[in-house]
Amino acid sequence: MPANAGGRGAGHLNEQRSRGFRLGCCRVCTCLNINFVVSKNGILKCFELVLGWFCQTMLVQFGMDSAKDIGEAFWGFLTTSSAFLLTTTILLLCYTISDRTFHLVRQSIFEVVYNGLACVMYFSASSYLGFAVNVFLYPKFLLFKTTGGIHSAYPAMTAVYICQNV
Repeated sequence: MPANAGGRGAGHLNEQRSRGFRLGCCRVCTCLNINFVVSKNGILKCFELVLGWFCQTMLVQFGMDSAKDIGEAFWGFLTTSSAFLLTTTILLLCYTISDRTFHLVRQSIFEVVYNGLACVMYFSASSYLGFAVNVFLYPKFLLFKTTGGIHSAYPAMTAVYICQNV
């Protein structure tokens, strides 16, 4: 039986050939694991990144002016969003660069603990933000609505806490 007929050699070679982008007769950026990004786990990780980025942008764009009204709920959600957005970005970058890293981290308990903690923290922060938005910003929204003004923090902050509870 040949040395690499069933061993790792042939599979590793085929795996290397399927990496990167095909540009004419060559492959470029073979250091990238594009197969991860189009896999189920990669799509979920990208969705998690986009959702975190959306919430972070909405918080900074529309919530900073109302942060004094909302108080600790705003800062708590901003901190939670920042921490998990950064960690998700790092994980996605590492998984995209190295297939081995993805398998090693997935075998460890880190990914389970990270996702569980993110779930609990986001649920807690969004519940608190939802309470604060409805108690402190909704009356201002109604007041500005009847006087013809625009108070955009209420709809934006409502979108943020609903987006993370879904």
